[in-house]
Amino acid sequence: MKNREFFKGVPFAHRGLHDNKTIPENSMAAFKNAVEHGYGIEFDVYLTDEGTLIVHHDPSLKRSCGADIHPEKIKNADLEKYRLFGTDEKIPLLKDVLSFIDGRVKLIIEIKVTKKYEKTCTAVFEALKDYKGEYCLESFDPRAVLYMQNERPDLLVGQLYDPNPIQRIYCHRMKTHEKAAFLAASVKTLKTRFYEKTQAKDPSVAIVTWTIRTPAQLALARSKADNFIFESNIKDDSYIPMPPVK
Repeated sequence: MKNREFFKGVPFAHRGLHDNKTIPENSMAAFKNAVEHGYGIEFDVYLTDEGTLIVHHDPSLKRSCGADIHPEKIKNADLEKYRLFGTDEKIPLLKDVLSFIDGRVKLIIEIKVTKKYEKTCTAVFEALKDYKGEYCLESFDPRAVLYMQNERPDLLVGQLYDPNPIQRIYCHRMKTHEKAAFLAASVKTLKTRFYEKTQAKDPSVAIVTWTIRTPAQLALARSKADNFIFESNIKDDSYIPMPPVK
């Protein structure tokens, strides 16, 4: 049950504890807010062409910064000019995020899907080598998951599991879902018996579900998963308020 122990306790804030208004997702402000409220944090990592690990979700900066450029193509010299969602917040560097969090809360770090998955994973390993806090790694890309499993069997590595049937086919073809310490399950697939069968076969496999936004999803997550990744939104009354940390 070792793998499931990591997920016991407080839920994880999706891309930090942001409010979709003044505190943008995947920002230092969102991470600070999550730490102050005692939540774990889930965030996303890309490796730029210059070898810099940055924290960002989308495969373009268009939604977040108004610039149609892939995160991998960002130059270090240009990082200062990009601002997140019309705020003063900048795209964080992974090293700065780790330095700030400093082991105070648990982390779920997603390796984004790119052709340079091996370089990204290796760079993340290096960035985390002296980090003293608790963390796990995950990816939608089964190639990245398999690489991490083979290169660092000592780490807690999970397979993100998507409703997209093509993604599931690749996972099953490479058997990463069978080797993973945990499955990060979309709440859209959580009602299927796949996860119950997985844990019946190997009780050590943890199930963490994403992204919980509504009361119905929250109830489902608490009944079916070891933990969950949630998102609040002060602009939308249908979203859950921040769940209790205990």
